[in-house]
Amino acid sequence: MTRKQRLMIGLALLIMQFTAVRTMGQTVVGVVPQGPALIQSVYDDKKDTTTIRISPMQISGTRDKYRSLHMSPSFSFAGSRLREPPSIIDFELQTVVKGRLNSDLYVVFIIDGEKIFLGSNRWAIKRPVPGRVWVGERLVFRMPYETFLKVTKAREFQIRFGATEFPVGETQKQALRELLSYMKRA
Repeated sequence: MTRKQRLMIGLALLIMQFTAVRTMGQTVVGVVPQGPALIQSVYDDKKDTTTIRISPMQISGTRDKYRSLHMSPSFSFAGSRLREPPSIIDFELQTVVKGRLNSDLYVVFIIDGEKIFLGSNRWAIKRPVPGRVWVGERLVFRMPYETFLKVTKAREFQIRFGATEFPVGETQKQALRELLSYMKRA
């Protein structure tokens, strides 16, 4: 079986798993393939909160000490119906690093040349790839809605981890624009 076939089977299983599954008070309302992105809508009836998220999408493969970089931005709102666009987007980035994590890592978003500095929460992930001595990191940036709008309209969008720059491709920018369309349904 080829790698592509395994990925397609895995994707089909993932979609089946998330469609109409109910676990611990959460109902996945849908996983909707929209062009390049899989957008999930999860309603938590215990908290009466809905979260809309892009399934992790690769931005880059191997570059410097980084093995991969994925993004999975999301936003949440009270209830099951969006009444107004969110004020904050949780812009999640996931890395796999060859070697050690940099505790002084500084991440900068560059939108058409403008440098944007956002605060983040960070979590280390031990052994994100079975059988490898690599580490991973999950970073969640609190991105204002206005900044997210700039990202979706940008000609060029890069994310810089220390000295390593990752250009965000057109497919990923299209996925961000699709997420924006969910925000504008208010």
